[in-house]
Amino acid sequence: MRLVCTGIVLPIMNPDIFLEHIQQLPDKLAPEDVGSHVLAPLFSHIIAEPLKYEQAFAPLRDKLLDLTVRMAQMHAPYYKNIPTEGICWSLERLSEITPIRKSDLYEHQKEILSAITTFGFVSFTTGTTNQPPLLIERSQEEQLYLQNFFNLLQSKAHEIDPKPLGIAEGSMNHGSVLRLPGVGYSFMIELTKDYGIIRTAWLLQNEFHFKGYESKVSHLQTTVMGLCYLHQYLVENNIEIPKGQLNNITVFGWPIPKSRRKKMESFFGISINDNYSMSEMFGGARYCHDCDGYHFDPFVVPELIDLNTGETLSEGTGELLLTPLFPFTQRFVLLRYRTGDLVDVVKTNCPKGSLAYRFRGRLKRCLKIEDSTYLGEAEMAKAIDEIEAINRADTHFRIFEDNNKNNWPLFKMKLDKGNLILRFELAFDPETDPSKTEAVKKRIQKKIDEELPDSITSWMHQNSEKIIFQFIPPNTLEGRDYWNL
Repeated sequence: MRLVCTGIVLPIMNPDIFLEHIQQLPDKLAPEDVGSHVLAPLFSHIIAEPLKYEQAFAPLRDKLLDLTVRMAQMHAPYYKNIPTEGICWSLERLSEITPIRKSDLYEHQKEILSAITTFGFVSFTTGTTNQPPLLIERSQEEQLYLQNFFNLLQSKAHEIDPKPLGIAEGSMNHGSVLRLPGVGYSFMIELTKDYGIIRTAWLLQNEFHFKGYESKVSHLQTTVMGLCYLHQYLVENNIEIPKGQLNNITVFGWPIPKSRRKKMESFFGISINDNYSMSEMFGGARYCHDCDGYHFDPFVVPELIDLNTGETLSEGTGELLLTPLFPFTQRFVLLRYRTGDLVDVVKTNCPKGSLAYRFRGRLKRCLKIEDSTYLGEAEMAKAIDEIEAINRADTHFRIFEDNNKNNWPLFKMKLDKGNLILRFELAFDPETDPSKTEAVKKRIQKKIDEELPDSITSWMHQNSEKIIFQFIPPNTLEGRDYWNL
């Protein structure tokens, strides 16, 4: 008896059989043991039914983690002092390795490169943490492996007729030159410019006649803000996309407020797939509508560390560390990479994974309001996003009726002598209409109570005398940087 799973025809599988496959692999893996023909069939079950195979996958994760550390120690000079002789590295032992920060990547860029890989291409980070752009070298072997891996995963999908037609935003894709094989064809667009939005709207409305492909666009991949701008343009110009035309919308970059998600899902008639990812590695986490959290791909190992002690936590609030696994990441070697992101990790009964990660913002843009209580600027921005009375910065587009509508709300927060000061730039002069200003304040307080974590709302209720709201007229707030939420 056989089944089709994620495009591959496999014998009937269950966690026990899965574990038998893992146990048949050598205790100490070598690169030749983890070809795409081995990993793709196993990973197809993890991707399709994450929770069902979570426990069975743990031994394979540890085998790959041990291989990742040994390859780093042997071939990347930065990690040469990590002991590997007689040691089998696992998730439980990973905390023995000193984390690497983004600042270390600039200082030791050559030392973290694997000496046995062959340079293939470069991707880059955009410097979104107040640091300059960082070039990230990728290898020919990496690209070939990922292509083979995904070709195998999608082997049956290639038989789809007609194949899907899509739109992918290239301008903000972090220099991701790597083009993984897909089952369709994508138009490349740029939703950061007027012409990009107009062109995308045109592509969505028209029919095309490429042999073997759908006649209308059914897939859309873009940044969160790119989708917001496109949605605004379509609404303002009364352009309707037929329900059922789009089968998939995937967004990346920036957090997505619940209010915007709800409006856009209603407009496009489909759930939005939200991804957490970074240029430094392959793999990330996907938003889950079932538990309102993110679940990580099996290509990386996530950790949570205490913000004060650096100790590893199984759940709670802390900084996210990621270790991308060999062979999915081979040249730019990262062990316990400190992402600089504040996250909450909670246990869940979700079928997509036993742990849910909730991203709260960059630590550089968070306030430590108590010993173990942090307030993220990103989570505040998401909470108050739908309050239209809070002013927005100019988006620099010229095609909108309301050019400021879709930028982030203008506000700042800081600590001063034990007080939490929240300053908001309003779309009107607060002194001319005190009652309207008071209504805005109450709405902000309501949204904070509804959307911020319990750790924040509990502190605010207990320390209301320490919270100072300030409201200022339009165009009076000091400069803001929206890249660093």
